[in-house]
Amino acid sequence: MRGSPIIYDGLWRCLCPAFDKLGLRQAVMAGHGLKARRSMPRDVARRTAPSRGISHFRVPGRRPMTTLASPEPPTTEWRNSTPSTPASGQPPHDSLLRPTPPTEDMMRQASVADILAALRLMRQLEGWNCHGHQIDRYDRILLLVRHLLLERLHPPTFLIYECLMDAMIDPQGSVKGIRMLLDELAARDMKPSSPMCHSALAALSIHPDYVLRQQVLDTMQEQWFTIGQDAKQSLVLGLLRDEQYELAYLRLSEMVDQNEAIDSWVYDIFIVVFGQLGYFDELLLLLYRRKSFVDEDKDVASLLYYTLDMCSRAFHYRGTVFAWNAIVRTSLLQPSDGVVENVLATAARHGDTALATEALDKISRRTRLLAHHFEAVAEAFAANNDMDGAFHALCVMQKNGIPIVQANTRGVYEALRRSPELIHAAEESIRSLVSSEQQVPVVAVGVVVELIAETQGTEAALNLYDDIPELCGEPASSTTIQTLIVRSRHMETTRALVKDYAALVAAGGDEGPVRSPHVYSSLIIACVEADDLDLAFRFAFEAIKAMGRGENEEAYEKSDLSWAKVLLQKAGEVEDARIWTVVDRLREQEGMEDEVVKILRQARLRRRAADLGAK
Repeated sequence: MRGSPIIYDGLWRCLCPAFDKLGLRQAVMAGHGLKARRSMPRDVARRTAPSRGISHFRVPGRRPMTTLASPEPPTTEWRNSTPSTPASGQPPHDSLLRPTPPTEDMMRQASVADILAALRLMRQLEGWNCHGHQIDRYDRILLLVRHLLLERLHPPTFLIYECLMDAMIDPQGSVKGIRMLLDELAARDMKPSSPMCHSALAALSIHPDYVLRQQVLDTMQEQWFTIGQDAKQSLVLGLLRDEQYELAYLRLSEMVDQNEAIDSWVYDIFIVVFGQLGYFDELLLLLYRRKSFVDEDKDVASLLYYTLDMCSRAFHYRGTVFAWNAIVRTSLLQPSDGVVENVLATAARHGDTALATEALDKISRRTRLLAHHFEAVAEAFAANNDMDGAFHALCVMQKNGIPIVQANTRGVYEALRRSPELIHAAEESIRSLVSSEQQVPVVAVGVVVELIAETQGTEAALNLYDDIPELCGEPASSTTIQTLIVRSRHMETTRALVKDYAALVAAGGDEGPVRSPHVYSSLIIACVEADDLDLAFRFAFEAIKAMGRGENEEAYEKSDLSWAKVLLQKAGEVEDARIWTVVDRLREQEGMEDEVVKILRQARLRRRAADLGAK
């Protein structure tokens, strides 16, 4: 009976141990698509080893590294592995780990043991450098492994596989490379070692693949490998890189609750990522734990500055105050102007007057204060229901020669509108500031007058309105008088305000903001009812001009032009020809032609009906 093929003959292996090397050489060359010569001596085989192969791992500027073939038993890894010690006392593998990659001649001069020692050194998890310089770990591992397999015909042992898996941790690695190494082991009915599984998890934290990560975990459980700190950290970082943020934070929290040791750099990564995503509450919890690490003040200071920047940019109050107290009030770091301005805006939004004042003080030491700086401080005091501080900030702004417009008082307006009970306190604050020889900006007083008119009616605001020239040294603004006219409930008051407006605001001199269609309509109708057609036509032309500016375009498109009907009727009664100019300009506006024609037709019908009734 014919025996089994010689390559599977166990007796032959026992009688001829050298056969293992021959079979390995055939397998290696078969993986390259080449055939081994049967009786080729070892030294000849080394000289004629193939120089090409199909590659999954490539070294820049080098030939592709071929896939691994069948390894020898793990014991061969240590065969002839005692490194030689040169007379100079320099480690023999030192030339292989210099910043510049070793040449082929340098690698040929090194022994196999030296190359293996260099690979083992590069496997150190704590990281290392050579001659004070970092080297490209990925390319160096592939370069040395390729030389071992092709030039030295070294068997692909577990150390080789583990080194290649370590190379996959580099950003140049890939999921494809990780899967290829694991598949090759599985095809040869070999189980990955514990270090290799840990390296695979570390690589998958950079090149995420949920399915492959779960396969590695299953393998570790089947082999009863310990899933230690490094593996768990790789898992949570892999989930974070895979954009499973909630699950990653949950796993990290479980590690914290179980009092497991977590490296500081893991916290650093989570803090930076959560800051970019806007998860500031979770960021603060992690940062608080991160501060408990000792002897890392420099890193913590950088994280605190990052937190201050991101939280203030997003107006997150708790994070901003926490970071400001930690690094600014302790003089640990000095934030940039942009960060300080963001802090000022955050303090203004949340009514923190102390923080707003500190930020304003820092800005004033570096640059000239502008309108929005004072506006933010006034908003902070107003949000804190401190009307004295809000109006004082506006007074300081005016003393610094900065013109105050209505937009600068928006924070005060919103605070008073939100809490009408503060209106009386605001009026008292204004009068107390004047008594202390401070001149209050007219727009600041106008805000209080307008809010009194909106909440209680114009008649309740007349006392403060009449005192504006004394309090501010100038008459009320056009916007304030317009609001009083619209909110007036008695015709006598309306006539008096219309008269004041005509006397104080010259034609074309209204520099206030463009009003809404509803306000212009109310103003025109009020002027018509007060028998002041001159002012009514002024407001009519301003309303038409506002239509042409494109401001409040949507609101003007929905306007029913009710004021035009009233003005047309009144102008027709007194035969005022200016109404035809208004009609012509209205017809020039896009989309107004049909509406104007409809108004004219209705006016003609009313006029005809009135004439028939008179007869």
